[in-house]
Amino acid sequence: MTTTSAGGQMAGYLWQAAEACRRALTAPHDAVVKIEIDDDLSVATMEGVILSCEQLKHSEYNQAISENSPVWWQAIDAWIRGPAPKKSRLRLVTTSKLQPNSLLASCYQPTGLAPWKSLLDEMNERAAEASNKQLAKKGVYDRWTNLKHAQRELLTRIEIASAQSRLLATNDQLEETLMDRGVSPVIVSQVRESLVGAFMARLTKSLDSGGFEVTVKHMNADFLEAHARHVELGKYEFPDLDYTDDEIHALQAEHHQHLIPQLVAIKRDQPSTIARALGNWFHARARRQKFMDGAPHEIQDLRKHDKDLEHYCQTLHEEHLPVNDAEHAREVGRGVHSSCMKHQSKLGRTDPPLQFTQGSYHEMSNALRLKWNPSYGEEE
Repeated sequence: MTTTSAGGQMAGYLWQAAEACRRALTAPHDAVVKIEIDDDLSVATMEGVILSCEQLKHSEYNQAISENSPVWWQAIDAWIRGPAPKKSRLRLVTTSKLQPNSLLASCYQPTGLAPWKSLLDEMNERAAEASNKQLAKKGVYDRWTNLKHAQRELLTRIEIASAQSRLLATNDQLEETLMDRGVSPVIVSQVRESLVGAFMARLTKSLDSGGFEVTVKHMNADFLEAHARHVELGKYEFPDLDYTDDEIHALQAEHHQHLIPQLVAIKRDQPSTIARALGNWFHARARRQKFMDGAPHEIQDLRKHDKDLEHYCQTLHEEHLPVNDAEHAREVGRGVHSSCMKHQSKLGRTDPPLQFTQGSYHEMSNALRLKWNPSYGEEE
């Protein structure tokens, strides 16, 4: 999966990251975006005044839920235990569907007057019965019973939404916000991917350490960095290559924008930069692969292919440059070309999120082949 689509709980976390990025781009300059601190997602002033606060309950179960379902009660409990329930909005982000004809469906997908009183009465009765032993043992029913009646009515703040549809909607809103900030429609999707990907990396690292907070000022710096990466391709990450605008335009015109550092480093005959550029490329692929749908063994195979190919290209460049013997050069060139090409079919499945076409391997291998074997293909 990518930062555009995912399933189950991951879609909820991706939505959390995308929504945080969107909030940071629209919040006052002196605001702080917090994850897993005040609530799952909150925006506050520097003085600590909470501007908005949300609880999220991620459910990856593919089942119909009603007012009797444990996941519903777990979501309510997460909301009750939040530090600011009066200001907080709970989103039950789920892959589940509402059970037809349930009170929950009548309230959250109303076709007429929502029967809130009936829902509250039913929940009060369920809490008194404490029918689910696990929930009762965890104190879920007791916390509901001890909740003031006025607070129980805040159930109307709860939103039940499909994780995937919520993620798609927020991505669209984030792209609109980015374009409002001057990002070209041509690169807005790539900028969004970079921005959300960077934030998602922070979120993942913080899940076991009590969350993190980031100022709008720092988020703006992340935005500018993500923008620069796609506006000045190659220049941003590899200023030492000193690209000319003509080179960049030529490579972009040939649809090789993601290979600019590699191709120019090869042309410049800079082995260390080639190794770094290749390393960044493969690292980016491995990082994005974590957000791809696929079986674990497929992901493992792709990473292994990348590692083998990266090592092969770097080793050849270090050991065989310069190449003085023409026959040896042909052998090296063929080796690089075949090593690159043999992985194309399995790596092709990552094209959409990574925008790496199968031709990418072909072009890179051609460049390496010509560097090490200028006479490749000529008649003997």
